[in-house]
Amino acid sequence: MIRMIRPIAGGLMLVLLLSTAAAAQQQPARGIVNITGQLYRAQSDNHYTVFLVTPDGVIMSDPINRGFSTWLKNEIATRFRVPVRYVLYTHRDWDHASGGVVFADTAQFVGHVNMLAGLAPPSGNPRLPPAEAALDANRNGVIERDEAKGNSGVAQRFDLFDYNRDGIVSGAELARGSLNDVYAPTVTYSSAYEITLGGKRVRMVPLGAAHSDDSVVLHFPDERAVFSADILQVKRLPQGLTPTVGAYIDALKTINAIDYDHALTGHALAGRKQDALDLQRYLDELSAGVAAGVGAGKSLSDIQRTLTLDSFKGFERWDMVRESHIASVYATLKGTPTPTGTR
Repeated sequence: MIRMIRPIAGGLMLVLLLSTAAAAQQQPARGIVNITGQLYRAQSDNHYTVFLVTPDGVIMSDPINRGFSTWLKNEIATRFRVPVRYVLYTHRDWDHASGGVVFADTAQFVGHVNMLAGLAPPSGNPRLPPAEAALDANRNGVIERDEAKGNSGVAQRFDLFDYNRDGIVSGAELARGSLNDVYAPTVTYSSAYEITLGGKRVRMVPLGAAHSDDSVVLHFPDERAVFSADILQVKRLPQGLTPTVGAYIDALKTINAIDYDHALTGHALAGRKQDALDLQRYLDELSAGVAAGVGAGKSLSDIQRTLTLDSFKGFERWDMVRESHIASVYATLKGTPTPTGTR
């Protein structure tokens, strides 16, 4: 019997060790880093937010998601022993703005007025986009829960899309986005807005139409820092240039007109103002290069082949988005829809 027990015990131990390792791998990477003074940057995997500690409470930015917010609320209470008094949204995207309800017992929520329109009930009856329409097995124009399978965004965030909780996702709900866990702002503004608490200030400056029509940058004057969740990137190129490269250039100009040192981002690296100026230079060179190609009568494929933007090769995503960025600018200049699948 003893000889039988030892292999079984060893096998159980191996299973337990593997299970523990798998659980550890699934845990999100979380942490808090001091930037300067009482300004901190907090991490949830590849998403980041910032918060400023004052004697009267904390001013924080995007809550990211409910699990992270629960963790951060406990960390702030334990480390600093003051409540969160303000949640300042940079924009309404679900992967930055979800989970704010965790702070609703103590905080006011501040966002650009356009955020309310984005969170409003979905309207109209638009068709499902092609990728999502492929999930519609019975071809009835909507996606039932049992049709939302695989790694699609609909499958992963079905309940966040399903605004009316009827067990189906419509084209209108897809157009609205997976926003059901975004806590609506209780304070809104349309031009630059300032929050003061405990002798500290935070300015919220609108960034126009870039990325989304409610995008803003947070400016911490005393800490000489700015925070932008998606528009500002450090050694990293934007995934897309919505709605146009011009809107992105204007947004970067607005950010860089501010007097600051610390460039804090919602993804990946943080850096200095020069990093933001480098991103603005990329967009300027991209725009000018495509315009020159169009003026010379070159085709899109010719411009994509010759406009290499080599000085930005060290930026994350350079090899992934350069050609699509060129196609986006080309389509804007030609007044045509952005091509897909072009190389």
